[in-house]
Amino acid sequence: MASRKAGKPTGRWHTCAKGLAFVVLLLAALSGLSGCAPAFQGDKPAPDAVNGVIDLTEWPWDEEGTVPLDGEWSFRWLERGGENPVFRDTTIDMPGTWGAAEPGDGQPLDGSGYGVYRLTILHRPQTEMMAIRLPNISTAYEFYIGDRLAQSRGHPDMDAKRTIPYQAPATVHFSTDGERTELKLIIANYDHRHGGVRTSIVMGTSEQIQRLQLRHAAQELLIMGCLLMIGFYHLGLYILRRKETANAMFALLCLCVAARTGLIGEGFIVRWLHGMSWASAIRLEYVAFVTAAWAGFAYFRSMYPLEIKRIWYKAATVCGALLVLVAVVTPPSVFTSALIVNQVYVLLFSARVLVGLFVSAHRKREGAVLALIGVAGLIVTIVNDILFYNGWSRSIDLLPFGLLFLIVMNSFIISLRFSLTYERAERMSSQLLEWNSSLEERIEERTEELRRSNVTLEEAKTELERLEQSRAQLISSISHDLRTPITLLRGYLEALRDDVISEPDQRDQAIRSMLGKVEGLNFLIQDLFDLSILEARKLELSLENIPLSYWKQRISEQYSLEMQSKGIVFRCELDVGSGGDAVVAADIRQMDRVFANLLYNAIRYTPEGGEIALSLRALPERGGVEIRVADSGPGIEPADVAHIFERYYRKDKSRTSGPEGSGLGLAIAKEIVELHGGRIVVRNSESGGCVFLITLPARA
Repeated sequence: MASRKAGKPTGRWHTCAKGLAFVVLLLAALSGLSGCAPAFQGDKPAPDAVNGVIDLTEWPWDEEGTVPLDGEWSFRWLERGGENPVFRDTTIDMPGTWGAAEPGDGQPLDGSGYGVYRLTILHRPQTEMMAIRLPNISTAYEFYIGDRLAQSRGHPDMDAKRTIPYQAPATVHFSTDGERTELKLIIANYDHRHGGVRTSIVMGTSEQIQRLQLRHAAQELLIMGCLLMIGFYHLGLYILRRKETANAMFALLCLCVAARTGLIGEGFIVRWLHGMSWASAIRLEYVAFVTAAWAGFAYFRSMYPLEIKRIWYKAATVCGALLVLVAVVTPPSVFTSALIVNQVYVLLFSARVLVGLFVSAHRKREGAVLALIGVAGLIVTIVNDILFYNGWSRSIDLLPFGLLFLIVMNSFIISLRFSLTYERAERMSSQLLEWNSSLEERIEERTEELRRSNVTLEEAKTELERLEQSRAQLISSISHDLRTPITLLRGYLEALRDDVISEPDQRDQAIRSMLGKVEGLNFLIQDLFDLSILEARKLELSLENIPLSYWKQRISEQYSLEMQSKGIVFRCELDVGSGGDAVVAADIRQMDRVFANLLYNAIRYTPEGGEIALSLRALPERGGVEIRVADSGPGIEPADVAHIFERYYRKDKSRTSGPEGSGLGLAIAKEIVELHGGRIVVRNSESGGCVFLITLPARA
């Protein structure tokens, strides 16, 4: 087993624990829902019996299914036995146990005695076979339909000495040719703390009752099978490693709960062992109940000894032994009457475990959180069963589900602890092998590290060479763009100095040319400066809310006349069908610069008679807008598309190689669009020319 000192599991095991805990919780919830589902289902409320009569003439059996025969049954109670018995006639609510249910005359009943229940069922004549499901009834009964004895368990008698107790559910099938059915139920109890009927008697068609019986049987067999498998598995773990007493306690807990599950409910163990008497079965049930509680406490104490002191373990052992001894040596009427003592024992030590697990979880013990969840769920089912078995509430036995939930959770905790132990052992073994490794292996490790370092340095060197090549190309491009206008300026100045240009008109023309070159240099320098600011993300935008309709009108007014003068057809459109007039938060001056670069680039490569189209539309499904600039020019070589937005990218066949461009316009446009949170891409159109697509986020 893993060390019980505080510590966190590894991240992998922590994640695994969370995942399996969720699955177990889900399975437990589904099992609980299955067990808690009523025997009758449907939307229509079931009628109740009144003064010993229940009217089912309007009950739709096919639609609503089974119906509980709850309500006021006629009741005859044996006040005094002997040769001249005295009976008391009244009514009593069903279901209900003697001592807890109050008869209609207000006089209380003893927990033991003899009673006769009667119920008249009014119904329509049924062509199909009907059935009644009888639950466990304490402790001997005979059930009559009309005057015919339909079912019996044990032998009820007004004399306690002649009464033979027995408990097991039963199903009675009968036909209903008439419009009323008389039921009579005789119950005698002199051996159990409470006689009577604890849960509802259910009526339905034979097929419906059979499905109900099969569902209950399958549920209990599933629980028993799971508990037995888990119990024998941990018993095998204990046999293989005797030091792990927690495995033995856990195995005992599982096997005791499985035995108790097989004794109550459908009573499979009693049916399998035909020679087992009712007294032996009830003794075994109580012994299994107390032993399971003790084994559970001992298990958690062995798992978390620092939080649950040994004095508590001794107290649980002494009290449990006394309760088991009482169940073995005293009559059933005595130890069943002391059930509340057993329940207090279970509640007390369960609460002590809960406190210990809470402290363990706070100290981050391994598996403490999962165990805390399991015990908390168990205590909820224990409280429910205490209320149920004492007749204080109408419910069902939920303790097997709570225990199954706890057992599955703790099975995972033990598996987790074993896995962590093996993982620690493997890690320690690996460390020992590493410490005992030879010098040659260590040198090889260092050599491998040096090789990886050399590879990293080689990659860094290659990257630096690429950056240096890019820097050299940038300087070459800048020097080329600066050298050409400076050479022309120098030529004009020398011509003016040497009076080569002497005519006033020629001088004015030369001066205008020089001013144009200087202005071009200013534009180039300004573009370089702006691009550096944009790439460093130091440009502060002055955002405005701009409707697409306003943007469309602004662009149309700025460029329509110029394109018309160049013989180019210019279409500027707003698609109102895709989302209406959307609003974009943008810096209008910077976006004007983007459109200027794109449209003048399109004008430069669009021949006379060609067409340039700019369209704007909203993209409501993506929360943005799309701006499309298309021309009918020569397009872009496929190899150049990936580099079109790089600064100074030039190639003879590229659209950026024109003599009028600085090579920075598209790079600046890309930086401005991305600064707005948008994206710009380019592609060739199938009909010729190229298309620039800009997407920007829209303002809500």
